[in-house]
Amino acid sequence: MGSLLVFTTFDEVVHCKQSEFARFNPPSGQTCASYLANYLQGMGHASNLINPEATSDCHVCQYTRGSDYLATLNLKEYHYGWRDAAICVIFALSGYALVFGLMKLRTKASKKAE
Repeated sequence: MGSLLVFTTFDEVVHCKQSEFARFNPPSGQTCASYLANYLQGMGHASNLINPEATSDCHVCQYTRGSDYLATLNLKEYHYGWRDAAICVIFALSGYALVFGLMKLRTKASKKAE
């Protein structure tokens, strides 16, 4: 699953719908950017402030890029997609190898239908 998500979502830009924005009014005399400056440099580094110069009705989108969302799913790097794809390939190949190996171990007596 991780490889499908990483390869399709990692570099995509997130465009929030109107219903997905966090909306609020900053304290009087401050812009949205000045009010959220510390937050955007710390915990909210992945957030996207849509209207930084506004003095009311600030709009903040939770994610800027697809990689910001994937980090919440513990898919923090692009190479994690290749890791997960390799795990799937190895799992499938080991299944085939196991069946092939077990078929080779069958004795002639077990091959006869009675």
